[in-house]
Amino acid sequence: MGRSSSVVHDLIASPISRASEADLESARMGPRFSRLDLVSKLAVLAVEPITALFGEMARDRIGICLAARAGSLSTDVEYWKGRGLAGGPSPTLFAYTLPSSAIGEIAIRHRLMGPNLCFFGDDAHLLEEAGDLIRRGELDGCVCVSCEVVSNEAGALIQGAPAATVSAYYLTTRAIGSDTKMLAATIRAPEI
Repeated sequence: MGRSSSVVHDLIASPISRASEADLESARMGPRFSRLDLVSKLAVLAVEPITALFGEMARDRIGICLAARAGSLSTDVEYWKGRGLAGGPSPTLFAYTLPSSAIGEIAIRHRLMGPNLCFFGDDAHLLEEAGDLIRRGELDGCVCVSCEVVSNEAGALIQGAPAATVSAYYLTTRAIGSDTKMLAATIRAPEI
């Protein structure tokens, strides 16, 4: 039975974890990791340090909310460039031409089966939407991921600066560990 939407919960956010292209050199994530696109690689790396916070929580009660500033544009450009190659564009890369592919990779790696949302553009509503899923009782926790991945070619198309960083944090109503120093922020829900 879900929680009443009229109940006010304090939401607790874990410290923010970040990953950039520089982190890829030292990443030891297994053979499957090498086939991922850049957005998915960085998202998986950024989420990795916060997974210990899931504890014994049921994996179907943990969701993922992801905001991708440029969607999958960098991967789309790479896929498009492959059209002139012998054999055509990479079928492996095709799966990553969806902005939500990083959500799938995180969910598969950590067996997360809760609802997920993918936002195209900035992360202005990421915390609000994740908090809403928790307050409505659909989730007990949510992995929030903000992707700023824009290749040089994609940057030229959108007249934006190249970037390759991803940030992640875990949002929940439950205490995160016994050490309160781990808590980055407590967000008070609006009175309903």
